[in-house]
Amino acid sequence: MKIIISNDSGLPIYEQIKNQIKAQIVAGDLEADEGLPGMRTLASDLKVSVITTKRAYNDLE
Repeated sequence: MKIIISNDSGLPIYEQIKNQIKAQIVAGDLEADEGLPGMRTLASDLKVSVITTKRAYNDLE
Protein backbone atom coordinates (compact mmCIF):
# COMPACT_ATOMS: atom_id res chain seq x y z
CA MET A 1 0.00 0.00 0.00
CA LYS A 2 1.37 3.39 -0.94
CA ILE A 3 0.33 6.39 1.11
CA ILE A 4 1.91 9.80 0.71
CA ILE A 5 1.34 12.43 3.36
CA SER A 6 2.09 16.12 3.14
CA ASN A 7 2.61 18.47 6.05
CA ASP A 8 1.82 21.37 3.72
CA SER A 9 -1.65 20.05 2.93
CA GLY A 10 -4.62 21.78 4.49
CA LEU A 11 -5.96 18.37 5.57
CA PRO A 12 -4.97 16.71 8.84
CA ILE A 13 -2.69 13.70 8.38
CA TYR A 14 -5.36 11.21 9.53
CA GLU A 15 -7.70 12.58 6.82
CA GLN A 16 -4.98 12.19 4.20
CA ILE A 17 -4.44 8.56 5.24
CA LYS A 18 -8.17 7.83 5.30
CA ASN A 19 -8.79 9.45 1.92
CA GLN A 20 -5.92 7.62 0.24
CA ILE A 21 -7.04 4.25 1.60
CA LYS A 22 -10.59 4.94 0.36
CA ALA A 23 -9.24 5.94 -3.05
CA GLN A 24 -7.23 2.72 -3.30
CA ILE A 25 -10.33 0.68 -2.45
CA VAL A 26 -12.44 2.47 -5.07
CA ALA A 27 -9.68 2.12 -7.68
CA GLY A 28 -9.50 -1.61 -6.99
CA ASP A 29 -5.92 -1.46 -5.75
CA LEU A 30 -7.06 -2.99 -2.44
CA GLU A 31 -9.11 -6.16 -2.67
CA ALA A 32 -12.04 -6.90 -0.37
CA ASP A 33 -10.20 -9.69 1.45
CA GLU A 34 -6.86 -7.87 1.61
CA GLY A 35 -5.93 -6.71 5.09
CA LEU A 36 -4.61 -3.27 5.94
CA PRO A 37 -1.24 -2.95 7.65
CA GLY A 38 -1.32 -2.77 11.42
CA MET A 39 -1.66 0.65 13.00
CA ARG A 40 1.83 0.55 14.48
CA THR A 41 3.38 -0.66 11.24
CA LEU A 42 1.69 2.07 9.20
CA ALA A 43 2.61 4.72 11.78
CA SER A 44 6.23 3.58 11.67
CA ASP A 45 6.32 3.52 7.86
CA LEU A 46 4.81 7.02 7.61
CA LYS A 47 6.75 8.34 10.62
CA VAL A 48 3.58 9.56 12.34
CA SER A 49 1.96 8.88 15.70
CA VAL A 50 0.06 5.64 16.28
CA ILE A 51 -2.80 7.86 17.47
CA THR A 52 -2.96 9.38 13.98
CA THR A 53 -3.25 6.01 12.26
CA LYS A 54 -5.73 4.83 14.90
CA ARG A 55 -7.98 7.79 14.15
CA ALA A 56 -7.82 7.13 10.41
CA TYR A 57 -8.66 3.44 10.91
CA ASN A 58 -11.48 4.25 13.34
CA ASP A 59 -12.98 6.68 10.84
CA LEU A 60 -12.77 4.02 8.13
CA GLU A 61 -14.66 1.52 10.29
